[in-house]
Amino acid sequence: MKGMEGIVYVDGTRKPDLQSGSDGDPVPTARRRRLVSRRPDPCSRCPEVLAGQVRPYGVRQEPSIIGASFIGANFRLSVGRYNGGQMRALSRKKGSALEQDSVNGACASRDRWVALAAFGLVLFSQSLLWLTFAPIETEAEVALGVGHLAVRLLALVDPLVFIVMAIGIGILADRRGFRFTVGLGLCLMVPAAVFRAVAVRMDLGGHALYWALLAMQVVISIGACCCVVCIFQMPAKWFPERQRGTAAGLTSMSLLLGNAAVFPLVNLIASLPASPDRAQALQGLARVLDVFAVLVAAVAVLFFALVRKEPKAPCGGRPLEPGTVRRLLRLPGFRALTLLFFFGMGFYITLMVTMEKLMAFHGFSSSFAAVTAGSMTVGGILGSATVPPLSGRLGRRRPFIMLPALLAMPLSLIIAFLPLAPTALIGAVSLGFFLLSAQPVIFTMLGEMDEVGPGLAGTAVGILFGVGSVGQIVVPLLLEIFVRTSPTGHLDYRWSMLFLGLAGLAGFLAVMKDIPETGPGAMESAAESGPTLSQAE
Repeated sequence: MKGMEGIVYVDGTRKPDLQSGSDGDPVPTARRRRLVSRRPDPCSRCPEVLAGQVRPYGVRQEPSIIGASFIGANFRLSVGRYNGGQMRALSRKKGSALEQDSVNGACASRDRWVALAAFGLVLFSQSLLWLTFAPIETEAEVALGVGHLAVRLLALVDPLVFIVMAIGIGILADRRGFRFTVGLGLCLMVPAAVFRAVAVRMDLGGHALYWALLAMQVVISIGACCCVVCIFQMPAKWFPERQRGTAAGLTSMSLLLGNAAVFPLVNLIASLPASPDRAQALQGLARVLDVFAVLVAAVAVLFFALVRKEPKAPCGGRPLEPGTVRRLLRLPGFRALTLLFFFGMGFYITLMVTMEKLMAFHGFSSSFAAVTAGSMTVGGILGSATVPPLSGRLGRRRPFIMLPALLAMPLSLIIAFLPLAPTALIGAVSLGFFLLSAQPVIFTMLGEMDEVGPGLAGTAVGILFGVGSVGQIVVPLLLEIFVRTSPTGHLDYRWSMLFLGLAGLAGFLAVMKDIPETGPGAMESAAESGPTLSQAE
């Protein structure tokens, strides 16, 4: 039928020829011209096209899918929206064929949950390698013969590497794929972890051991960057659109589990006395490095054994091309999400490193401060496991971004100002639940944005982590502006926390209008509203 190549009826109903006027022409010609869909044609690799569920759009797309929706109620029309790497089915009939996994596309992979578990182990193990020295800083000072700041640099090198390399590695991930990039990261992390263990056993003497460990931490950080920038690319390529939020939540949960588990694991494996001498400290450190080297090597073997073949990337977004980073940063919605990521990561790290001083001001011990900081991470794990699936079921993203941004300030002030142990613990768990659960939702929104999609997921996430790593350094420095010393000699961070919360709230209110709603629920509501679908042009 002429002029009808751009329309697909799920029930196979005969297409009326609107151009010739047969079967009626309910949409005026001028109106029809304005409603012509301007979405790009899906390529021949689109999963639904390969599965035979929909036909590719023809060269001519008049009348538009929106104009055709006025033909009559007896036509069941599915509106194909080229968004987030798939032809999104916005049918009035729930469970439309377009919403099912395609048999030949990336979403039909029967091994996706196995691959997700293997990738989760990779993210878990890289967190262990990154934070190896954080739980035993004092003992590491004795073993390595260096000061406190030098030992802390072994962990701080990670965000510095992310600032420099995250965007470039994200571009590499989009060019070469998830399996290649994560495999490259493992090929860097495994030898570096083994060399750390061997170097401690050799006891190079002087400061040579410290510099060798610092060099290996840089290599491990580069490998970790290769793995972390794929934190959403894997769900985007392996999972159906409605399950991507859940998969992104599980990958984020794996990352947080590693951050939380490293402290008890290191202390358990090291088994050091209260005041160890250098020989005891070296032995305990060597045990930790041995176990972590074996662990990451085993995880690498599992990953390469279980993730053998990567599915074809679903089409979506725009292809990687020169100027992609500048183009993304010009998008108001992407800039808004980047600012939220900057402040969110910086705020989380600030609370983690300042918790001991906040609790000491109220008279609590260092062990209670550690429990409170750990409670934040536990809350984030729970949030990452529950909020993204809830977002997927409701088909909404924006509320799950706005709520954490609005609650971050009052919850942080509860921790800072109220000298009560129960309220501090409840506030920490609640803050972690809302603040950290927003991360996988942001990743899912990137995959659903027309300008990003799965095709640019690595580049977009690389930008987010690069900017977020800057926040991990800048936001703690901002906290020092209004810090005061109490009469008892403790540092008072309460007013600094208030200033930081107000600054974050002001930044959120400034970009709130630019945060897009990309969830499928919003698209379905728009599809049922009829004429408002002209916004999809």
